[in-house]
Amino acid sequence: MESLHSSFDDVARELVRVLGVNQTDRRALELILCAGEKVTTPGLLADQLGLTAAGTTIALDRLEKLGYVTRSRHPIDHRRVIVLATDLAARRVAELLSPLLDQAGKALFSHYTPAELALIVDFLTRTDELQQAHVNRMRELDPFPH
Repeated sequence: MESLHSSFDDVARELVRVLGVNQTDRRALELILCAGEKVTTPGLLADQLGLTAAGTTIALDRLEKLGYVTRSRHPIDHRRVIVLATDLAARRVAELLSPLLDQAGKALFSHYTPAELALIVDFLTRTDELQQAHVNRMRELDPFPH
């Protein structure tokens, strides 16, 4: 698991380098891209990133300047702002990740049976749920004193 985690970190670091963003901005862009057509707001992003509203605004300013996101008024509630990834962001991320996803799909789907894949997906889903629950517990903790 440690090796897998490290390789995920390595891919994320290379995305940061090639996209010209920092880790926080990369994670924000990932969340926005994963939301797809669902409405994403700066407030939702702040919660997901564990940032303040100001920190989220700064990240979105940087992503917008690079042409990776747009912000606009919510079509129904004009007091709210929605954030969407641009075609440029989707295209660049796809160009970077598609080779990995294509290769993984071919290699893994041909190596494992559907039942084995279902078990692996279940394991990863449960592991993610445990990890998220622990993150939420840690967010409730005060920092250690200096």
